[in-house]
Amino acid sequence: MAIDIADLEARLGRLEDIEEIRRLRMQYHYVINEGRSEETAALYTDDAYVEYEGVVVAKGRAEFSRAIPSLSRRLTFIKQFISNHMVEVDGDAATGVAYLDARYAHDGKSIMATARFSEKYRRTADGWRISEMICRTYFNVPIEQGWGSEGLQNFVPLTEAEIVAGERQAAQK
Repeated sequence: MAIDIADLEARLGRLEDIEEIRRLRMQYHYVINEGRSEETAALYTDDAYVEYEGVVVAKGRAEFSRAIPSLSRRLTFIKQFISNHMVEVDGDAATGVAYLDARYAHDGKSIMATARFSEKYRRTADGWRISEMICRTYFNVPIEQGWGSEGLQNFVPLTEAEIVAGERQAAQK
């Protein structure tokens, strides 16, 4: 049986692409968990579309760079765990889905949340970047409430005032 080197190289390249894309998602949660949310913007294309259902929508890296750190700063504690990241690559574009299990503190309450990230990726001169991220929440509830009742999605939209206050706080550091 002859080994098809070109086929092996193509398959290896696809696996390397998938791993680089998965690393983007892992890096996002790593910097969030470490309190360095301002570093997330580098993971996105300049024209990225980002939507956290019911909380914030950002179009382009400039909007994203303002919104996401402000969202994280309003929480006194946040730890996110990502799983089941499935990626499909098609040339210089790709799609992916990942699931989130998170714990955080907001307004003195311990919160549990789960969500699904649906994403599009694009190969750039700097490597793979996220070009679209849509986060749909399954539930976002105080621990004492649990997730077994109706009306689980307990969104707390990010206001412009919170974004500005977060920017001021970050500038003082």
